[in-house]
Formats: sequence, C-alpha cells, structure tokens
Amino acid sequence: MVVAVVLATIGVLFPVWTDEEIAGWVKWLLTLGLVGFFAWLVTGAARAATVADADGLRVRGLVRVRRLTWPEIQDIRMEVNHGAAMNRNAPQRVSYAYGPRGRQVQLMYVDDTRVDLEREIGFLRRVWEERRGDAWAPDTGLADRIDRREAGRLAVMSGISWAMLSFVPLTLLMLLTIFTKVPDALEDVLTPWTVMGLGVPGAFLVGMLLSYARERRTG
Repeated sequence: MVVAVVLATIGVLFPVWTDEEIAGWVKWLLTLGLVGFFAWLVTGAARAATVADADGLRVRGLVRVRRLTWPEIQDIRMEVNHGAAMNRNAPQRVSYAYGPRGRQVQLMYVDDTRVDLEREIGFLRRVWEERRGDAWAPDTGLADRIDRREAGRLAVMSGISWAMLSFVPLTLLMLLTIFTKVPDALEDVLTPWTVMGLGVPGAFLVGMLLSYARERRTG
C-alpha cells in the first residue's frame, strides 16, 4: 500500500510542479495537503484492526472505532467481495458482523488474503454463541434488512458497470451525425452534452434498477 500511495502522490504532484502557470504557494499548498492526506491514509490503514475480547468485538477503521458487545451481535458471516472484480489484489471474501437493526460492520483485515477465513469466522461464531447469553434472541426482520442492503449495494455496482459499458455505444451514437445523414432535429439532439449527459446517468439508473429487482426476486 505504501508503494501505491507514493506512486499516486508522485503521479498527482508531477504535473502540478511542472506547470509554470501555477503559483508557487499553490503548489506548496497542494503538496502539503496531499502528503498530509496520504500520510493519514497510510497511518489509518496500519492502525486498522479487529479485536475480540471477553465483552465483544472492537473494530478500528480508518475514521473511527466501532464496538459491538456479544449480545448485540446478530450474525457473523463471510461474504463475497464483489469489488474484487475491479481489483485483482483485493480479497475475494471478506467478513462482517451484524449488530442491532442489521447494522453492518466490516471486520477489518479478517479476509481470505490475511487469515484462514473459514477458521477465523468459525472461531468468532463459537465465541459469540458462548458469550451472547441465554436471553439473546434473533431479530426476526434482520435477514430481510440484510438482503435489502446487499441488493442495494450490488445494484449500485451494477449501475456503475452499465454506465461504463455505455460509453462505447453512446460515442458511436454521437458519431452518427458525422458519418451519416440524420434529420436536423435528431442532429441537434445527438450532441456530446445531451448524449453523455443523459445516456450515462440513464444507463446507470437502468442497470441499478434491473439489478435490484433481480436480487430481490431471487433473494
């Protein structure tokens, strides 16, 4: 991660420092701000952790620490990391704890690239089942809320994919006005601002709605 941050910093700052039209104080301001942000990012990633103790789980993320007591936890499970399709170095499976009202908390660094995920989740579930107490009862509506949240997350990712895939056909649509004869009214419509401005958000919306409907129907 440190290497990626250094390369990203250089990649962003190089065109800034080589542009003679940018004032010196602006260059320094951008440099200090960017270096400070990336330093915070690296430090936060290094401090992130998931800790299990006698009282429950403590998950330290980049921004804050979340605490779930054993009786509060409704489920601990591993799930497919759909974002791994866009990043080959990302874990294929990650883990989550679900608290009251289905609040989802990702267990930092409890994934299949860093630990034996099945063994770790099995251990956490055994501890949870032992320490949640006899008065613990499952939230009857939790499963549906989890399914809705997961369907929404997948819908957003599907919408992004649709939007990205729409660039090629939308570009070809704009080129129609150059290589073919189209009615004047249609030529006024097929401008970059209208085609991309309406087509890309439209593709995102259609992809998102279709994915959400499919996930809710099959889920």
